[in-house]
Amino acid sequence: MDPSLIEIIKNAVRSAQRQGLGTQEQRAAAEAVLLALIPSLSPSIANLIVEQLFPFVAEMGAVA
Repeated sequence: MDPSLIEIIKNAVRSAQRQGLGTQEQRAAAEAVLLALIPSLSPSIANLIVEQLFPFVAEMGAVA
């Protein structure tokens, strides 16, 4: 089963946090992961997805 978009973003954010990256870098990392996993996405769509789902990830406690 493929992971959901929110799970992909959550994992990317957690990984970025472990590396000591700030919020903007966490968002950029999530976008990069989406683009790597779904090559058919354009960067602007990846950005839109992260912008829409990042607050939910924060509510889940993944964002400091």
